[in-house]
Amino acid sequence: MSLTFFGPLAGKIGLVVSAALLAIGVAGVARAESHDLEHQLSDARTRAAERRTREQALAGDVAAQSEQIDAVEGQIGGLQSEVSLLEGQLGKAQALLAALERELDEKTRTLKRARQQMRVAQRHLSQRVVDIYTSAEPDLVSIALGAASLEEVIDLVETRSRVVEADADLVGQIKGLRRRVTRERARTATLRQKRAAETARIERHTNERRAAMTSLVARRDALASLRSAREQALANVQVDRREWEAQANALAAESARVAAVISAAPTAQPEADVRVSTPSSSPSSGFVAPVRGTLVSPYGQRWGRLHSGIDIAAPAGTPIVASASGQVVYAGSMSGYGLIVVLQHPGGVATAYAHNSSVSVSVGQSVSQGQTIAAVGCTGHCFGDHVHFEVRLGGGPVDPMGYL
Repeated sequence: MSLTFFGPLAGKIGLVVSAALLAIGVAGVARAESHDLEHQLSDARTRAAERRTREQALAGDVAAQSEQIDAVEGQIGGLQSEVSLLEGQLGKAQALLAALERELDEKTRTLKRARQQMRVAQRHLSQRVVDIYTSAEPDLVSIALGAASLEEVIDLVETRSRVVEADADLVGQIKGLRRRVTRERARTATLRQKRAAETARIERHTNERRAAMTSLVARRDALASLRSAREQALANVQVDRREWEAQANALAAESARVAAVISAAPTAQPEADVRVSTPSSSPSSGFVAPVRGTLVSPYGQRWGRLHSGIDIAAPAGTPIVASASGQVVYAGSMSGYGLIVVLQHPGGVATAYAHNSSVSVSVGQSVSQGQTIAAVGCTGHCFGDHVHFEVRLGGGPVDPMGYL
């Protein structure tokens, strides 16, 4: 919203400022600056304390997460040892199982061969017995007739009997081999079944331990990532805290300097015939706006501290006039105010005009209401061309709108 201020009222206050009022003006300006600095100092200290609290909390989080990571690392180490042992056991069990499977396969093949040999031997024996009993007489006659002597006949008969007996013995051996191989194969199969079950159990346990270790590794990595984020936040807070502490220290030093000015300023009472101006919403209060322009920032709390005046935007170089007749008690650079002019008026009232691009008066000079004292600018801590206008009563800031 644009707020337009009008020029000086008709008539000027012809008031002579005494030396006592000048002393009060110097002290009032110092107290005004001290009041503003105290707000800034309090705000800086509050922010620094907030950062310290946040820093302590983050440091505690980092320490707790480090302890958790150490605990998880210990658990991972234990699981790694357990998994290594299980993997060794699993390897041995798998090797034994493979050996048993090879042995079982070999015994199966041996049993198969024995069965085949048994069938062949039995066919041969059966055929030989049949041949002997079905052709016994002719064969014996043929043997006898063909033999040269009786001994030869006996030898031929015995040889034939021994062949039959040998065939029978071979069949018996093959039967025994088949029974033995059958037993061994059954034992091997049973052992293989047990070994397979044991191997499967070890493998399940190994997989469970591997999964547990993988879960712990993921948890450790998550904690490490969270700790890294906390450490980064902690570093940022530490930097922020140091900056606020440095600002608080600087403001404390400046506040101490202003306090020393206040302490050194002589105290004096205004003369009896001096009237104290009182706030009013009309020009009858004796004060006029320092410049025509737009009110861009009112009096009051801003950014966590007191904005001790009003800001009136106007083009750079626009003349700034004295709001009322008075005497210049400060003209020059001051802290964040940039180029500033401070006027002392009767009744302990002072006005300040800050962020000027230039100053047209000097300390000790008497000025009349409406007289040009400076030009609009943007020096010190400001954003855009404007005049920062303050009214101080007894050194403390009051709302200038009550005087305009």
